[in-house]
Amino acid sequence: MSVPDENQISRGTDDLFHHGVITKLFPSNNMGIVRTESGREVPFSFELVVLFGEAKSVQDLREGERVGYDIGWTSNGLRVTKIKTYPQTFNESIQANLEREKG
Repeated sequence: MSVPDENQISRGTDDLFHHGVITKLFPSNNMGIVRTESGREVPFSFELVVLFGEAKSVQDLREGERVGYDIGWTSNGLRVTKIKTYPQTFNESIQANLEREKG
């Protein structure tokens, strides 16, 4: 019997996507940035990214949201090509509501 990876437990996912966080969204430029597990920031284009999971459009993406992603080489260099969003857990939902009330 294998022991689950500590990072996998904290994310609660068992898919094959890399995992990171959306750090910035630039709706006026149709761009966003995902910070990888290693700390590298990789951009994505709203028009070219393929969405999976809970988000049905790029307007559903939020800064600070944990996502699964896949990357690929484009004519503009390394880019996020796929983003998978996950349902918020109860604790994340409470934390998000508290942050909204503060701001």
